[in-house]
Amino acid sequence: MAYWAATTNLLEARFLAAILNSEIIRRRIAPMQLRGQGGARHFDKLVWELRIPRFDPREDLHRALAAAASKAEGLAAAVPLNEGSHFTRRRRAIRDALAEAGISAEIDRLVSCLLDSPVRV
Repeated sequence: MAYWAATTNLLEARFLAAILNSEIIRRRIAPMQLRGQGGARHFDKLVWELRIPRFDPREDLHRALAAAASKAEGLAAAVPLNEGSHFTRRRRAIRDALAEAGISAEIDRLVSCLLDSPVRV
């Protein structure tokens, strides 16, 4: 599935991209998901059950997540991809590059801190 959302600026968009594409979010959602013939279902409906705060540019953690997403974006754009290959193979190549560079681990650490810290309303 592909989704879109309006954000107030690029930092907020990157903050959300880092969170939604993190492995830690996938792991926290997995126990809540129904399983069907194609595997786990309804990530999009369950992700908002987690305590994800609104982006606040004054928060160091929020800015750090946006910066990590920017690094991930730059590295992902540099990964050579075979246009004829299946999208899952291309996605795996990008994930492997992000893991090798330590970016995915950095994002997971930051998202874990975000989810485990008190949420300000």
